[in-house]
Amino acid sequence: MVEIALFNINDISLLFSGFHALVLASLLFFSQQQGRIKQLYWHFLALFFFLGALRTFDTLVYWNINVRDTLSLVSANFFFLFGFAFFLQGPLLFWFTRASIFRDFALTRRDALHLLPAVCYPIYIYQIFHQLTPEQKLLYIHDWAHVTSDPYFEGLIWAQRVALFTYSALCVYQLHQYLHHLRAHHCVLNRVDLQWLKLLLIGFFFLNSWTMMTLVDTRFIHLFDAEFLGEFESHFYLIYMSALVVYLLKNSNGFSDIQIEHTIAPEPPAEVPQQQLVEKLTDFMEQNKPYLEPHITVERLAIKLNVSPKLLSCTINNQLHMNFFELIGTYRVAEAKKRLADSTLGQQPISEIMKSCGFNSKSVFNQAFKKTVGVTPSYYRQQHLL
Repeated sequence: MVEIALFNINDISLLFSGFHALVLASLLFFSQQQGRIKQLYWHFLALFFFLGALRTFDTLVYWNINVRDTLSLVSANFFFLFGFAFFLQGPLLFWFTRASIFRDFALTRRDALHLLPAVCYPIYIYQIFHQLTPEQKLLYIHDWAHVTSDPYFEGLIWAQRVALFTYSALCVYQLHQYLHHLRAHHCVLNRVDLQWLKLLLIGFFFLNSWTMMTLVDTRFIHLFDAEFLGEFESHFYLIYMSALVVYLLKNSNGFSDIQIEHTIAPEPPAEVPQQQLVEKLTDFMEQNKPYLEPHITVERLAIKLNVSPKLLSCTINNQLHMNFFELIGTYRVAEAKKRLADSTLGQQPISEIMKSCGFNSKSVFNQAFKKTVGVTPSYYRQQHLL
């Protein structure tokens, strides 16, 4: 009895790549991402990976002889189903990239134009393939040379590959511009978590660069064996997807947000007078209590108030006659006084109250409290809970 392998090594690479893509898509879609980036854009990234899985399935259906022969007996319409994914993956990754590095990125009606090729794909593929007779369809399914000799199909193949390559290049260009922005603003690059974004974008760019090189070589240069180039692309995709999965498993934060102060802000509005800013600052501090955030900085507070950090810092110095940290400390001590004097919190340890008010260090808390109130936190509590 002769045994015939259902899948070869190239098919195994495609299967594992598709599986990894589905894992990433599921993790991103069903997990609630906490941070600055809206959930919508995380779902875009999840859809990007899901479409990658569809592309591997589409490739496997066409190039695995056993699967192709079986499905072609059922219906020829199983083939070329997911070609729209080539036109949709690029815009999704491009939008996610911009949402990651631009502070107030939002989609506009003009962005819908990016979807036009994907929307047109079903109409186009119907015209050049699905309206053919079953016998004509089988020629395209079983003979790749017949596909590439058809100028309408060949044009589609080029459009798909060029679209993905262009979008991947645009994403890497956005990343390059962002790194230039960080250096220009003297940010410490190792404090900005960019490893996963670099892996995602640069890896995808190299993958599509190889695809374009393969297309150019097989059509014009004929320097390498076409089968070798195609198989290497499948293995490259598996390495890329595996690297992303391993990164996600090794890092507890997963694909974490870039901190808001490291994002690129829109053009700042005209500066408001300092006295107006004092009123705005006071209202914001009382209503939103940003001082309860342990890692609040003048940059983050300025972003929340939609003013420049320099103006905010000068206003605090000139109008309130203190520096930023003294201002935050004053509000934190006032909040601690309320909680220490609250009888309903009488059993709560002072260390917990300290942390809930934004303090990280017990010594700093005690020093700031005694300097402002004149007594230690424990003595203050005893006085007010008698």
